[in-house]
Amino acid sequence: MKDERWRDLEESLERLMPYYERMNRIMSLGNDTEIRNEGIENLKDCSYYLDAGTGPGNMAKMVTGRIRAEKVFLMDPSLSLLKINSSNGERILGKFEDMPFGDSTFDLITCAFSFRDAISHEKAAREISRVLKKGGIFLLVDIGKPDNAILKFFFYLYILIFPIFSSVIVTRGRLIHEYFTLFYTYIEYPSTGEIKKIFNESGLKLKKFGSRYGGSLIYQLWVKE
Repeated sequence: MKDERWRDLEESLERLMPYYERMNRIMSLGNDTEIRNEGIENLKDCSYYLDAGTGPGNMAKMVTGRIRAEKVFLMDPSLSLLKINSSNGERILGKFEDMPFGDSTFDLITCAFSFRDAISHEKAAREISRVLKKGGIFLLVDIGKPDNAILKFFFYLYILIFPIFSSVIVTRGRLIHEYFTLFYTYIEYPSTGEIKKIFNESGLKLKKFGSRYGGSLIYQLWVKE
């Protein structure tokens, strides 16, 4: 993703944030919480936990409601979003591609519905692997993108229509431009198979995978060996 488009995306996310979770719920047909919980069920207590691309902190709250973490870090590239983050933890301004942490810092990293917004998914995956301890877990929850051409066509159709539908319902159409900006991140987002390859090449190993609606919602549980 080009820097100019990424800045436009960040501004769009900030304007959408009061409505973002409700719109995510509509777009996922009410399954965004369920797919997160499916992934979280595989997690255990840890010492250092990072929620990357934390936004308003919903994923971090769900995780810390199920497991105990000695120290929680909430990282996001947007200061505005960190200010409204309602989770308990240390707020860190940072991007996926250049995380302000030392090597092998975290036992657990989660990323929910934000990895697709990275400028470079390859660099982001390498950074996640770098700051994760050996034996550490990375949980990715996001919209999936089928590898099959026919399924991919319907995925694009779904992603194009539902943001407009959600925007009309939740914001009465005031923020359609912002949701069209998000549509470009879906277009540029690698397929589910490509995401697996990216994380494999970064040094992580896939341990568990779950999906809903033909792979349109997924979670992937990765371990650094």
